[in-house]
Formats: sequence, C-alpha cells, structure tokens
Amino acid sequence: MRFKDQVVWITGASSGIGEGLAYGFAREGAKLVLSARRLAELERVKAACQGAPDVLLVPFDMLDDAGRQNAVKTVLAHYGHVDIMVQNAGVSQRALAKDTTLVVDRAIMELDYFSVIALTKLLLPHMIERKAGHFVVTSSVAGKFGTPMRSAYSAAKHALHGYFDTLAVECSPYNICASLLVIAGVQSNVSVHALKGDGSTWGKMDETQSAGMSAADCARIILNGVAAKKREINVLDRGTRRFIFLKRFFPGILHRMMVKKTLERFQKGLAGLGR
Repeated sequence: MRFKDQVVWITGASSGIGEGLAYGFAREGAKLVLSARRLAELERVKAACQGAPDVLLVPFDMLDDAGRQNAVKTVLAHYGHVDIMVQNAGVSQRALAKDTTLVVDRAIMELDYFSVIALTKLLLPHMIERKAGHFVVTSSVAGKFGTPMRSAYSAAKHALHGYFDTLAVECSPYNICASLLVIAGVQSNVSVHALKGDGSTWGKMDETQSAGMSAADCARIILNGVAAKKREINVLDRGTRRFIFLKRFFPGILHRMMVKKTLERFQKGLAGLGR
C-alpha cells in the first residue's frame, strides 16, 4: 500500500495504460481522479477500481482551456490537493513527414505537448505551496530517438523530456519531482487512434501493440518506478533497450539501422517501432 490515501490524478484513464494505472493505484489504496473525454468509459473503469477509498470522475477535453481550468478547480475542491499527476492523454502518428500537413503537426504538438504543460502550470502553484508533488508523464521510445512515421509525435515527446527534465531541477527545492515513462510495445489502442498525414485516423492495431506487454504488467513496472521516484521509467523490451543504448553511445549505427528498417517496411505500410 505504497500510495495509500495519496491523491492520484490520471488523464487518459479510459483505456490502455491509463486504465491499467487506475487499477494499479486503486489496489494500493490511492484516492483517484480519472479523466478522459468519454464519461461512460470512465464509469466502467471506476466500477473496476477495487481498493480505492474514493474515485472522482472528471471528464474533459485536454485541448479545451476552460475545461482544463474547471477540471483543476473540481479536483482541488474535492480533495484539496494532488499528490501525483499522471499525464497520459495523447495521440500518436502514422505518416511520413513529407506526407503530414502542418495542421496535423500542430495538432499532435498541441495535444501531446502544449496541453500537458498547460495542465502542469495550473497544478504547479498548489504543489509549490504544499512543497510536495510528483508529475508522471507518458513519453515513448520516440522521445529518445526518431523512428519512421513518427516525426511530429517524436518531436512532441522529445519536447516533454526537455520540459520536465528542467522542471524537476527547478522544483527540487519544493520537493516536487517528475518521472517520464519511456514506453514501447504495450497493448493499447494507441495505433488505432493515431493520426495519418491528412488528419484521419490510422484505424488499425499494429503488431507492436497487439503482441505487446499487457497494460497490467506495464502498470506494475510504472508503479514501482513512481514509488522509487525514478526520473525515467523504462517499459521496454530488450531489443528496444538496445536501440536506446546505441542512440547514446553509437548514434551513427542506430541511424543506419533505422534507415534499413525503414526500407524494409515500405512494403508493409511503415508501421515502424514503438508507440
């Protein structure tokens, strides 16, 4: 019961990793706030959150500025504070850079980056006042190196690393920390909802997700990392860990490998790696 009676707010909680985290935190006795756009799905998740002493549903659209502000007011009015803010909402991409309109580039950056830091800025003053808080932000292996068909998505995830790395340093005097979730190959609908270059949805489950780790197993790794306040929490298979090692120490080799894999995938729709 490492999170007993702690207030944990999860966005993107209606499915996939967010849903798995809701169940994991509930089992450890956390008080939950579950957010997503679909109230019916949030109610389904709430009904399965065994162990949580309280579950508050706050549906809103991350892209709606007024919705974000009202959500924060609702949560603080109910609980008074937030101990752990899990920023999990977002959208992926399945399109070559040359085929992606600037409108789609901006849309992905707006949801995956700007909406996340906007919600962070609304909560940060309250955490500073309490001198306590923990931001947990879903990134991706695409936040560590570029992968085919993910140009805007990778850019947004790289931006999150830069922002929250800086925030963790600046807010250390206030006992506020940040953890980035570096994830690849977890069972979720991330590929189904991913955007193509024209803004339409990919609409199908990629093999990386269908054959990936379960959301429950992913949540267990994440909760262990959050409890230890790790700066980066890796949820990766051995092969993907190897790519991160190569990016750090042998970037030229990784680049050549990515080029080769891209060429191999041209006949397969360039499903690519990671999330």
